[in-house]
Amino acid sequence: MARTLILAGLLLVASCRERAVPGVANATAATDTTPDWTLDASSLGKFRTGVTLAQFNTELGEQLAPTYEISTTCDHVDPASFPDGVIVMIENDSVARFDVENPAIRTREGAGVGDLEADVVRRYGNRIVVSPHAYTGPDGHYLTVTPPGDTLHRIIFETDGQKVVHIRAGKRPTVEYIEGCA
Repeated sequence: MARTLILAGLLLVASCRERAVPGVANATAATDTTPDWTLDASSLGKFRTGVTLAQFNTELGEQLAPTYEISTTCDHVDPASFPDGVIVMIENDSVARFDVENPAIRTREGAGVGDLEADVVRRYGNRIVVSPHAYTGPDGHYLTVTPPGDTLHRIIFETDGQKVVHIRAGKRPTVEYIEGCA
C-alpha cells in the first residue's frame, strides 16, 4: 500500500513538470521567459537606442519620467525591470545609451565588467581603439569598439588599467560623454 502511494505521488509530480497546471509554478516555463540582457553597441537585450521615451516605456511596461535636473535635455533613468547595475541615458526624450556596472551583463562577444583589459583587447582585435582614461590615465583606459559598418554607435569599456570597471554602449556623441549628462 505504501509503495503504491509513493508511486502515485511520483507520477503526480512528473505530470506536473510536463504540463502547466494553473496555480502551480512551472520551473521550465520560468526559464523560457528569462530576458536576454546581451549588450551590443545599439541595444541591451530587446531594448534599442533611438526609440522614444514613450516607446521605451511601452516596451518596459513602466512609466519612467526623467527629471532633467542636471540638464534640460539629458537624464538617467533606472528601470525597475532592469538588472541592478544598469541605467539608461535619455537624451531629447529618446534612449541614447546604456551604462553597465553589472558583471553578469555581457556583450555579444562575451566581454563584461571585471574582465581583464588585455582579454577585451584580444577579443575585439582591430575593432578596438585604446586611449587614456580622462581621470585614471595613463593607467586607466577607454577601450572603444566600433561595430563593422556602423558609424553611429560605440561600446566603450572603461578600465582601471587592469580590469573593466564600467561599460557604455549607445549612440554617438552621447555614448562618448565621460560625465554622463553633466
